[in-house]
Amino acid sequence: MSLTPAQLEQFRRDGYIIVPDLFSDAEMHAALAAMDQTFYGKPFDAWLADCDAGQAEAASDGFTTSHDHETGRSQFPTGADALDNLIENEAYLDIFEQCLHDQASYCNAHLFLRSGPTDKRHSEHPWQGYHIDHNTNCLLPPFGEVGRFDYVNSGVYLHDVEDDGAPIMMIPGSHKLAHEAYLRALAAGNASGGSITDLREATELAKPVPAVGKRGSAVFYSSYLIHAAQPFADKRVQRAFWTLSMCRRDNDRWTRFANPFIYGEREHMLPFFTRTTPRVRSLFGFPKPGHPYYTEGTIKLLADFIPGIDLKPYRQALATS
Repeated sequence: MSLTPAQLEQFRRDGYIIVPDLFSDAEMHAALAAMDQTFYGKPFDAWLADCDAGQAEAASDGFTTSHDHETGRSQFPTGADALDNLIENEAYLDIFEQCLHDQASYCNAHLFLRSGPTDKRHSEHPWQGYHIDHNTNCLLPPFGEVGRFDYVNSGVYLHDVEDDGAPIMMIPGSHKLAHEAYLRALAAGNASGGSITDLREATELAKPVPAVGKRGSAVFYSSYLIHAAQPFADKRVQRAFWTLSMCRRDNDRWTRFANPFIYGEREHMLPFFTRTTPRVRSLFGFPKPGHPYYTEGTIKLLADFIPGIDLKPYRQALATS
């Protein structure tokens, strides 16, 4: 299975696409059972019954590198074949390369769980919490065009995700506008790092739509796409994703340099990146001064994404280019 020309055009236009029937029911049944065991130590329904009786431990929402249960962890490889083998799906990998328009290179994969009864992974108001995922794997802000330095995220639907099950709220076409949208929001005091403070003020962006999907589907979306979490309308369900991020092989050094330092290490590495020299930053994948990535816009955003970084070498190189 590959994307049709119309599907690929939809991905490029909207910045995301949900592809049905990439995985079988049997694969999803086994993967979901393994994920439940990792997060709850038992099936979700049994954990839900414990919740009703006031006897359940709160499950970790989102993802972490490990859990208390001995049966697995949420970072890839999880140790559970039913989950880890999902990466071997040939059609799944082909679609990544179609979206990237290049050979794919691994960035990151992990289990992502939200549990209706205990979930807190959403903002108070529906106009809050909109962000890009780009800085999960790359510390640098979005470039002015897509397809060069962004990467592709995906989420495999281990079960049906309906409107009441907290589907991701996606803003179609926002991947193409992220660079300018963040510059305008930053100038108006309406942005911080990779987040838009108040979506109502970002009038250039389209209305968000829910990324509902059926079991066995997968969503693919640009790392520049602006999106947000929303609360569960039905707190008797969960949302369980197996996720994978892939970048272009011709710039994987660029995109992946933050990934080894995100889990418990970013708090140590970010201050170092802030104070060190451009040459040393380049050892970890930062483009050198004079690289086409550095424009007036990206330099302004970089000052917000990495507060305190000395940008003079990058500005000087831009002025003489």
